Amino acid sequence: MNLFIDTSNNKLILILEEKINIIDTLIVENTKKISDHIILDIQNFLLKHNLTIKDTKKLYVINGPGSYTGVRLGITIAKTLKTINPEYEVYTLSSLHYQAGLKKAISLIDARGKKLYLGIYENGKQIIVDQLIISEYLDEFVKQFANFEVLVDYKDIDFKKNFLDLKPFFKLEKNIEEINPVYIKDFIQ
Repeated sequence: MNLFIDTSNNKLILILEEKINIIDTLIVENTKKISDHIILDIQNFLLKHNLTIKDTKKLYVINGPGSYTGVRLGITIAKTLKTINPEYEVYTLSSLHYQAGLKKAISLIDARGKKLYLGIYENGKQIIVDQLIISEYLDEFVKQFANFEVLVDYKDIDFKKNFLDLKPFFKLEKNIEEINPVYIKDFIQ
């Protein structure tokens, strides 16, 4: 049994999957104080199927960029599980990549302060490295990649499809020290 967790933005997304079959999905919108309830949410999600965390063997987690607390939370859960059971497999993927799926897409997440996290993807492959840009630079990217769909802040995303489509693109983290949140540093003044 595999568990997907995304806490990187303003949603909690849990997907329970086995052998490319989605068993269940939980999407909680506008999560506030997610750290107060995520463990209980995961526990209840699994209990609904008479499972515990011990019944999962692989964890797929989004490692950012996004909300500072949200990104840390998903990664902390992954690191904790890997510490408790070193045989546990942890896979990571960028939130921008996850949002883009297999589309030709300019993937954007609001970084606040008139800034955007930007990644450009085509068929699951990164075309331009994920980066932080000033909002006013967005038009230049849209012109350069005119035939790419612009996806913003996880709106109208098929979370289950993107997870299944991108499973081969997740990175297996073999060492617990390598499981880190992705914070795109703010060097823009």
